[in-house]
Amino acid sequence: MDMKKYRMRTFIGLVIVILIIFGVAYIGTRSPANAQSSEKSAKKQPEPIDAELVGKKILFVIAPSNFRDEELFDTKKILSEQGAEIKIVSTTIDSICGMLGRAVKSEGLIANEKADNYDCIVFVGGSGAKALWNNSDAHRLAKNAVESGKIVAAICIAPVILARAGILKNCDATVFSSAKGELIKAGAKYSDSAVVRCGNIITANGPSAAKEFGETIRDMLIERENKDK
Repeated sequence: MDMKKYRMRTFIGLVIVILIIFGVAYIGTRSPANAQSSEKSAKKQPEPIDAELVGKKILFVIAPSNFRDEELFDTKKILSEQGAEIKIVSTTIDSICGMLGRAVKSEGLIANEKADNYDCIVFVGGSGAKALWNNSDAHRLAKNAVESGKIVAAICIAPVILARAGILKNCDATVFSSAKGELIKAGAKYSDSAVVRCGNIITANGPSAAKEFGETIRDMLIERENKDK
């Protein structure tokens, strides 16, 4: 046999064997099982943190205009991330614009709400909150919440709503500095701390305290949940 022909056939045979091996390997990587495995690996996300407020219902009460954006949205974010169910109400069911331009749709009227349906009532501040200082429905909601052992929270100038509802007497509380006299007049023990907790009542002094305010509400709800177990 011609040596050149022999070497050529041997070389071609080797190339064919290599191509077959690579072909089988490629098909294996494209098989449904492997494809699904690769897809799952690509989509795999970090395990979610346990949501500790699932089942908790929180009512946010905002002014019909000029609520303070951070006090609503930052606080709401902290609580909703833990699984809490949030509802926002006002004296209108229209879209309401905050002082910084963000808008939110009111989901109901304060007059139609009952404290017994919620675990926590949050009164949001902002310059527009003055419209709620003497609102009888807001007062009723705050008083009924305290009487039912619910958590009541207010931030910025909204603690004045609680003061005029008569639930801050002899209670440590804070408020935006311009409304300090309102709390003192109502018999509260004014504090200049950013966030103050007194029994079931939480107050905060303004937008810069929104994050701590939300975290304090969250922690108190979790604390009460664990205590009840």
